[in-house]
Amino acid sequence: MIELRIEHRWQGFHLDVDVQSASQVLGLFGPSGAGKSSLLHALSGWWTPDLGSVRVEGETWLDTQAGIALPIEARGCAVVSQDALLFPHRSVLGNLTFAPGAHKLWNTPEGQRILDLLRLGPLLERKPTTLSGGEQQRVALGRALLAQPRMILLDEPAASLDAPMAREVMALLLEIKREWKLPMVFVTHRTSELLALADEAAWIEAGRIVHQGAPLEVLAQGGREGGLPHHDVENLLSLTVAQHDADQGLTWMSLGGEPELRLAVPPIDGPIGAPATIALQGEDILLAEANPGPTSARNVLPANLVRRTQVGEEVWVDLAVGAVELRARVTPGAASSLGLVPGKALYLLIKTTACRTLFGNALTGERSGSGAESPR
Repeated sequence: MIELRIEHRWQGFHLDVDVQSASQVLGLFGPSGAGKSSLLHALSGWWTPDLGSVRVEGETWLDTQAGIALPIEARGCAVVSQDALLFPHRSVLGNLTFAPGAHKLWNTPEGQRILDLLRLGPLLERKPTTLSGGEQQRVALGRALLAQPRMILLDEPAASLDAPMAREVMALLLEIKREWKLPMVFVTHRTSELLALADEAAWIEAGRIVHQGAPLEVLAQGGREGGLPHHDVENLLSLTVAQHDADQGLTWMSLGGEPELRLAVPPIDGPIGAPATIALQGEDILLAEANPGPTSARNVLPANLVRRTQVGEEVWVDLAVGAVELRARVTPGAASSLGLVPGKALYLLIKTTACRTLFGNALTGERSGSGAESPR
């Protein structure tokens, strides 16, 4: 449980918010300059407001009226920002083991699991200046996990990356969320990132909480008011390889279900059962009331509509396909003509080329080897 009550005045700006959340991942969402990062800094201890209090799991970290302000190191938060903030004179290994407590974790199964998930083994001897932006963020995430934090604070970690690298970072964060179950507070101004990662959203504008609740409900409310900054919807799916088809030039990924449904994606290397994360934009999913027969789209999948939400001038629909859910975007006219209501049976048409493979631990062929080098 996080309780965050902050008030602070700068020249021309007044931050005044009251946030309470019991969700694993709280997303602080809104336009640039709204006050999101200031809240994160108050939570971490990097900054103390004029007036406020911070309580986490019943423990008081800050109470300006009572004169309580725990130092950064006592709060146990790991912060990952837009800039990976790596030491340029240290190797990747040196940066990773600089985290407090990392030496104890390094040669343990837990430490190996972190290296494998983030695919850091082949990078250990390299300097940060030789890494791509995505690789630098993987190192920053590894350093955060090796510190064994109570909470991870994410300040737009993918904002400075291009679209493919940003997708990979978001997919890694989803894996971290599932694997480690750590509480997170996540700052973003991108709806796709909010929908992918957050369990609860607090929309901040001009220093005030405008809406708080489930991410889709918050976005729908903002869409009705015309304040939604981006209308992007991206699905990030953790799937496994079911079959390779060299003749057709594709790989089939399992969507689960009875009988099992499969998604055709561009060919990837890896054994049957290997995991991979697939990205698919909501506008690349076409809906049909009946099976259209042969089409150029290799994926024609039966689905059931779970929910329909009006977001601004669009309709977002959540669809059960096998054992996963996909979110698609359609116009109100299309939603009306198709009679889109919860429970309706549909067919989805998805081109193979619309599916992008981000990463899969077993697909990379990278194993770090926990005994490769001693921390220094």
